[in-house]
Amino acid sequence: MKKIKLAITGCMGRMGRQIIRSAQSDKNFKIVSLTENRIINKKIIGIKPSLNTENSFKNANLIIDFTVPK
Repeated sequence: MKKIKLAITGCMGRMGRQIIRSAQSDKNFKIVSLTENRIINKKIIGIKPSLNTENSFKNANLIIDFTVPK
């Protein structure tokens, strides 16, 4: 079975971090993008989080959004 390419928004929050842990332990998912609403200068699981832009999501099959509404 082909892996589901996953993008997670709000990756620095509690739920975002939990989804990252859960997706890493599930062989059906591959995390391809992490985003946050501000610039983060560190890598998480080898991926540098980017801003929430269309370009951040172009390789994903599924987006899980745990951002805070403004």
